[in-house]
Amino acid sequence: MATTTLVTWNLKGAEDPDAQAVADHLRAEGADLVCLQEVQWHQARRIARALGARSCGWSFKHWPVRTWPEGMAIIGVDRPVSVRARALTARWRVLSWRRRLLQAGSVHGAPPLTVVNLHLSPHDLSTLRTVEAAAVLDHVARTPGPVVVCGDLNERPGGELHHRFAAAGLRDASAIAAGAPDPPVVSGAADGPDGPTVGVADGPDGPAATRPRRGADRLPTNWHGWRRGTTEPPTQQLDFVYLGEGVEAAEVRIPQGEEVTRFGVISDHLPVTAVLGVGGPGG
Repeated sequence: MATTTLVTWNLKGAEDPDAQAVADHLRAEGADLVCLQEVQWHQARRIARALGARSCGWSFKHWPVRTWPEGMAIIGVDRPVSVRARALTARWRVLSWRRRLLQAGSVHGAPPLTVVNLHLSPHDLSTLRTVEAAAVLDHVARTPGPVVVCGDLNERPGGELHHRFAAAGLRDASAIAAGAPDPPVVSGAADGPDGPTVGVADGPDGPAATRPRRGADRLPTNWHGWRRGTTEPPTQQLDFVYLGEGVEAAEVRIPQGEEVTRFGVISDHLPVTAVLGVGGPGG
């Protein structure tokens, strides 16, 4: 079984993240595949060049007008990746942040692997997220060979989307690597695993986000109400790596402790690294 290190990261490209700092972290993690959300074309290209990557596939998501177009990228560091994308939501609304993509990358060479990069509709837009999830699962079902689904799912552990993924045979890599059971089902679209949630001010990614009344998710990757340079730790997990048949998780890691501080100046999300074994049964 071949080992592949995948990193998924929402970079909040409109806030001009430090591309060199991003590349430095990806290099330190030994990334073979990189899936980026909220990244502008020139940012993705700069990161790929700094890594000496074999390929960089960027897909247009929407144009905020006040800055450069936003998109998603799959970077093949040591193996080239052929990338294609299709709209899941608001297909023709190219100026709207509500437009969402499915970006799929076919990794060249052996063992075969397809990576699906996602940034689903946020927070209280659970109906849209359900439609998007159905399209994602349909795409996965029609994809031969091992598949990894990753990105910013905009749903916390225990939400309905995760149970849909599990019912379709996809497995949460972080739970597998930690040997932890899946979190319980959460009732209500805006509830989190720590209990009911309360609304906060609208953010750049859409209408009212939600915030837990207490505690934090087991593997928090996102700050609510992020401000560049925050020293507070994130409290909620929105970023996941899901595995299809033929893919196993050896390790999943995010920045921890004091090192989190240096990521608070880059984005409102932490990077998630998954060390995967590819090429088992079904591969």
